[in-house]
Amino acid sequence: MFLKRFLIVLGVFGTFFATQAHAQIDNLTNMSAEWVRLANRNAATDAADIVVYNPAGLVSLADGFHLNVSNQSMFRRPQHEFVDPITSESVSFKQDDPDWFVPNVYAAYTKDRWSVFTGVYIPGNGAALDYPDGSITTRLIGLELIQQINQEIFDAFGVENAYTALANESIEASSLYLTGTIGGTYRVTDIVSLAAGVRYIRAENDIEGELTVTGGTLGANTPDLPFVVDVDQSADGWGFVLGVQVVPVEDLVLALRYESEVNLNFENDVNGSDNLGLFIDGDRNHRDFPAMVGFGASYLFTPELRGEADFNWFFQEAADWGRSDTGERVSDMAGDVWSWGLSAAYQATRELEISGGFLYTDHLWDDMDGYFQSATGAIETLYSDNWNLSTGIGYLIRPGVKVNLGVAFTIWEDETIFINTGPLTIPVRTENGTTTVAVGVDLAF
Repeated sequence: MFLKRFLIVLGVFGTFFATQAHAQIDNLTNMSAEWVRLANRNAATDAADIVVYNPAGLVSLADGFHLNVSNQSMFRRPQHEFVDPITSESVSFKQDDPDWFVPNVYAAYTKDRWSVFTGVYIPGNGAALDYPDGSITTRLIGLELIQQINQEIFDAFGVENAYTALANESIEASSLYLTGTIGGTYRVTDIVSLAAGVRYIRAENDIEGELTVTGGTLGANTPDLPFVVDVDQSADGWGFVLGVQVVPVEDLVLALRYESEVNLNFENDVNGSDNLGLFIDGDRNHRDFPAMVGFGASYLFTPELRGEADFNWFFQEAADWGRSDTGERVSDMAGDVWSWGLSAAYQATRELEISGGFLYTDHLWDDMDGYFQSATGAIETLYSDNWNLSTGIGYLIRPGVKVNLGVAFTIWEDETIFINTGPLTIPVRTENGTTTVAVGVDLAF
């Protein structure tokens, strides 16, 4: 049934609410204020945020304790437009609220050839979704409800078009993939360093949606019919991280890291209402967190000027994201994702570093329309090829205390997504943009 298939995307494994500020469908790359002002950190060796970007490079930090704390505020502007199948008029919906808090904290202790590290961060999702006037999802659910209810009334009483409209549509949801990591790094030789660690992901999704079938034509015999969904979902899982850093010549750093897939099997907790019967309390559904590999190169052109380059590959096809109604693997429809970028940092004074960079992300869709309809229906957030442009500063307040300020602009390519409801194919025109502001501090003791 299309109604059940389409609304269940509201809660399928969290990706419906993902911020996706700078990249692909599940994984994020913006996990520190340093990244926000540079857009490339895979071969960095200058701050403790490399716990997640270049763990093998932690032995390049000065001996002692290092702490990195930052927060990002995201102002997302996804919107979509289509011809309403109920009124035949063009309608448009957009995201309402920003995400004020996306924090992270990383710590490392380096001594001689060793370093140990830990961190708490958000590698995916971490945002809220708020469509106070509804969206393509609520409108298509409402269409299905009106058709079903009218058919039941016609079969029982021979009356056509008993209900004609919708009211009180809204979707509000949040998703948090909170992750902890711990591991160690060892400098094998003056050229090669190795790192290994584990990470634990705890994922929580909260979903609330409502709409009212209204416009009854039979007076008191066709009262307004409210429908509400209120459900939580949770999952957890373990993975591992491996890293290697090579310094083949002075001033050149090459780094590689691999993050394993994390198995996430979400359980429904219908803690409020679901008078549509869309969620069964205790049911489970897979949405594994994909593996990825990241490569980086950093080169110090002069004592003041540093350049960095990144390449990332996200193995989405290998993850278990369930199957569509036609039996296709949802992750196959999505395909893998890759990204590449360049950045530069200039030490203008002893205290002030100015930086900027970009990251381009390319989606290798196998069936984009099928993915959006069968897997997440995530038109409300939009995933497409995108450019991220970053700039900012790092300022050394005093020895061992550096403040980072960054701003990033992410621009997605506009897409037209075709949603097939059975008798109708609805073109949905989408556009998206995000501004991210980040502030953080890096401490060395």
